[in-house]
Amino acid sequence: MKSLFAFALILFLFVPACRAQDAPQGQQAQFLPPIEVFFSPKGGCTEAVVKELGNAKTSVLVQAYSFTSAPIAKALLAAHKRGVKVEVILDKSQKSEKYSEADFLVNMGIPVQIDAKHAIAHNKIMVIDGQTVITGSFNFTRAAEEHNAENLLVIRSPELAAKYAANWKVHADHSDPYAARTEGYSQTHREEPAKPAAAPVTEGYVASRNSEVFHKADCKSAAKISEKNLVRYNTREEAIAAGKKPCAECSP
Repeated sequence: MKSLFAFALILFLFVPACRAQDAPQGQQAQFLPPIEVFFSPKGGCTEAVVKELGNAKTSVLVQAYSFTSAPIAKALLAAHKRGVKVEVILDKSQKSEKYSEADFLVNMGIPVQIDAKHAIAHNKIMVIDGQTVITGSFNFTRAAEEHNAENLLVIRSPELAAKYAANWKVHADHSDPYAARTEGYSQTHREEPAKPAAAPVTEGYVASRNSEVFHKADCKSAAKISEKNLVRYNTREEAIAAGKKPCAECSP
């Protein structure tokens, strides 16, 4: 009798798992766990957010304190291009954050608002299709993924999603539209302007911080010194006073 009960228990536990695995792709969503949790650093938080955004069909509401994650910004853009209605509310700090993705999103046609009513608009949430809530301590940043100790929850609950969406609307009503800056702050699709090359040194005397020898500025050996190690001297006497010895090749 005990063995029969044990067999029935195993069958009860095993069959639903098989059913979820074998269900047609279009029906597997109903077998997703109601709650998933992820931890950082490097615990898959960003990947989980990107995955949920990839499944978005109708709407995505975002509230974020700090938003500098290029993968998440790209996933929001991909959803926007699929016809998903994407709306974002950010803390006022993102107006001056150098690498905020706010500029990228606005320039791509996604409406972004700034919530400046509070000391800090510290929410980190997404409401997807009115069905799924993403929340936790996890900021939408590279640092949160790679360096910080954070947690991220993916909760599939229409009832909870409705409450978060209602609260999102409260904050949207007192937020102001964000006007994007036009020069490279976000690195999602833009490169920072290249720094101009340092002008070659043609006069005076130079030496490497790592060498006891100094050279004329136009010496072949001087050309091999990296910019970060390059030391310039106006006169020969200045170089000698700094403890440098004359180059045997260029005889400064």
